[in-house]
Amino acid sequence: GCTKLNSASLFCRFAKNLSPDKINLSTLKGEGQLTNLELDEEVLQSVLDLPTWLAINRVFCNKATIRIPWTKLKTHPISLSLDKVMMEMSTCDEPRPPNGPSPIATASGQSEYGFAEKVVEGISLSINSIVIKISAKAFNASFELSQLQVHSVNTSWSISDLRFTRIQDPQRGEILMFKEISWQMIRIEADAIQSAEHEMLSAPIRLITNQSKIRVTLKRRIKDCNVVTSKLILILDDLLWVLTDSQLKAMVQYAKSLSEAMEKSAQQRKSMATDDQVSSQPPSAQQVRTHQASPAADQSATIAKLFAAYDVCETSHHLQITHLDLHICDDIHAKDKVINKRITGGAMQLSFSSITLDYYPFHRAGESCVHWMHYSEATKARESWATSLLDEFKSNVEMLKSAVRDKRSPRAARSSPHHGKRSHTENTRRCPLRTIPPPPPQSPKTQLMSSSVVVRMADFSIYQVSTADQRRSTPKTMISCNKKSLYLPAEMPAVHVEFTEYYFPDGKDYPSTAASTYTCVSFMRQP
Repeated sequence: GCTKLNSASLFCRFAKNLSPDKINLSTLKGEGQLTNLELDEEVLQSVLDLPTWLAINRVFCNKATIRIPWTKLKTHPISLSLDKVMMEMSTCDEPRPPNGPSPIATASGQSEYGFAEKVVEGISLSINSIVIKISAKAFNASFELSQLQVHSVNTSWSISDLRFTRIQDPQRGEILMFKEISWQMIRIEADAIQSAEHEMLSAPIRLITNQSKIRVTLKRRIKDCNVVTSKLILILDDLLWVLTDSQLKAMVQYAKSLSEAMEKSAQQRKSMATDDQVSSQPPSAQQVRTHQASPAADQSATIAKLFAAYDVCETSHHLQITHLDLHICDDIHAKDKVINKRITGGAMQLSFSSITLDYYPFHRAGESCVHWMHYSEATKARESWATSLLDEFKSNVEMLKSAVRDKRSPRAARSSPHHGKRSHTENTRRCPLRTIPPPPPQSPKTQLMSSSVVVRMADFSIYQVSTADQRRSTPKTMISCNKKSLYLPAEMPAVHVEFTEYYFPDGKDYPSTAASTYTCVSFMRQP
């Protein structure tokens, strides 16, 4: 009975117009149906961990069906089926407050990760249709997804017993959990807002993709349920996108309108970069030897090894596209036509294979990148000269500190009128504040952080411009990688680009006269 009441209060935490009595009456038998639900936007923001430049305004669901296996909650998930979900969102000119604590722990009335958290996080969610409308400063966008599925999965990304969808290591005080989100189709639309401030005559943007999925790995602390690190991978298969030149201009305008808000949110994120984003270290060899005397030593060692194999050392976001065909066409009906066009009605095809984009926002500068996805010789080569840049930066900071100390010491010595005529003891007694040099500046309490974006492309082909008058069965290649004829290995990318920004978290104790942010870019292209 306590378990049922506790679970009921957890579901009430996610809805505004839902009472525990209503849930108990409909779910005591393990099945129930609820209608016209309005979900709590702040709770969803915390659960989804949305960036602070984006806010949820309203979430509505017309019908929800729930099935609760009361006697098998440890192994079987609660099934929650939603018919239609409408979500209204908006962008923020100024970053909103960061996401709050875990709503699961708040609703369960306890701080540690326990049974209630396992039950709620293991929920299997199915949504027939979900429409997300986003209001931005210069445009309105909508995302329509059909047949959305959310499941807890094991380390092989397949549905299984709930006990195998998480790895808990008591020695580290952390737990790993695995989720997969999939959908059959997504339709994306974006239309410009015509106003005096944004006078853009742009064509609406449309994109329809086929079945895709997101794989999420979360690492939480057991003591407070807070997320330490997370890994999110968006996997898209074959994409075909046809764009006109006016639509390309619209995309650039939309990106510019969002850039300022995203930059402010990034600065907020950097200012809050603390040790919370850094994983706790695995137990030392001495601690392991200490625990070997216990009967469960072998089991603990096995769990520690399994945890280390799937550990998320730092937060990261990833995009994987199997193949992208991009067709860029001349918009002959555009109102802002260029008069002196050499070709009217031209089109160009761009083909890209195996595109990966990796983003690591909280990487400690100078630490190894071996745990990064798709770690290769290119990243290894980049590490060598990036390390030399960091060593040069640290050397310059030390020289700056030494110059500041040397500049302050003579000034303090000249401030005493009888310097050199009295003994050190007498000078100290008569003018202690002037004769004692100030202590050297302390080193920064927080390490230098880096934010890295890695872009890889296995192969690409850019074809010649074609017109409606030309009759060709297949377009001719203008620029390509030509890896096959050069007998290059398949695992070697045609393009490898890394963009890294180094920064000290704002508000911390770092040398104010030294640059707190600088960037380095590496571009590697195979012949």
